[in-house]
Amino acid sequence: MTQENKEKLKTWRIQKIEECKQFPKYFYYFSFIDNFESIMSNGILTKNDIKQKKLITKSFADVDVQNFRKDMNFFISGSLKKNLHDLVPLYLTSKTPTLYARKDIQNQLFFLLINSKKLISDMSINFAFTDGNATNQTTKSYWKLDKLKNLDWKIINGQSWNDKKDGKRIRNSEFLIFPKIEIKHVDTISCYDTSGLLIISSILKKKNLKINTNVNKNLFF
Repeated sequence: MTQENKEKLKTWRIQKIEECKQFPKYFYYFSFIDNFESIMSNGILTKNDIKQKKLITKSFADVDVQNFRKDMNFFISGSLKKNLHDLVPLYLTSKTPTLYARKDIQNQLFFLLINSKKLISDMSINFAFTDGNATNQTTKSYWKLDKLKNLDWKIINGQSWNDKKDGKRIRNSEFLIFPKIEIKHVDTISCYDTSGLLIISSILKKKNLKINTNVNKNLFF
């Protein structure tokens, strides 16, 4: 693709995002604080990249769910087809059923708030997005940004997902990123409490990284 065409595509991406008034300012990624230093060193990697690099990470993932996800493939932007474990999953809201299931260990977790417009306008990445949990058989996936209107933003951005029979699936809508997410796209790092923040801040200082940090319980349950 020529540089001129890249600029046109970048402009189109930004335009489509801005047309969707419900589109979030941030994508959300959460993980164990134990994984924070590795993420700051390597970026947010896909499951297959983590496996290939033989990185030791702490996971809260359900084994049966991940075994199902590793056999799924998605068409993404750039006319590519990728395995789900070759894509980095991001949420469109922080308070998801996935986090709720882990509410008893929230003090062990942190959020990365990723500037959504900045990420999607980065022409080195490709993506797909879903209208619900990617593993659910009724979930549809898209890669054209003009299909953002097909997502149920009322449930995604609402106070509760119980207002709709299918709300739990919808609330777990995902943006799937290829090939990785570089740390430059992280706007803020949020923790559940000050003890977590102290660990995060110490690692950032050690790595000479300057990223906004805070304690923000509004992101958690």
